[in-house]
Amino acid sequence: MPRILIIDDDETIRTVLARTLERAGYTVVLAGDGRAGLRALEKETMDLVVTDIVMPETEGLELLMQVRARWPESKIIVMSGGGRLQDPGYLNTAKLMGADEVLAKPFGGNDFLITVETVLARRSDDPSPAA
Repeated sequence: MPRILIIDDDETIRTVLARTLERAGYTVVLAGDGRAGLRALEKETMDLVVTDIVMPETEGLELLMQVRARWPESKIIVMSGGGRLQDPGYLNTAKLMGADEVLAKPFGGNDFLITVETVLARRSDDPSPAA
């Protein structure tokens, strides 16, 4: 089963997303910020990275750039509820920077699971759908 890294500084969100994925049979690794997420990626291969944008240490857009540079084949879902940014343009920016999909918080567990399954099912050479 695919290994999925969830990176979010909100422990409740990490826990809820992890439970959703684990119930569906996925193996989940958790990180509380971008720096911890990068350390996890250096230790083991992940099939998918799910990251928030607004976080301490290394924030999501910076993390996205680093993952794309170091692990270009990685599949990435970027999510954001706005936080101090309060600008949906950041999700559009993430898509332009190479995110496979973006999710605006709040979203339902079923929507999350469908997005994860869709991204994992794509072949690396398939173009992602237009945003």
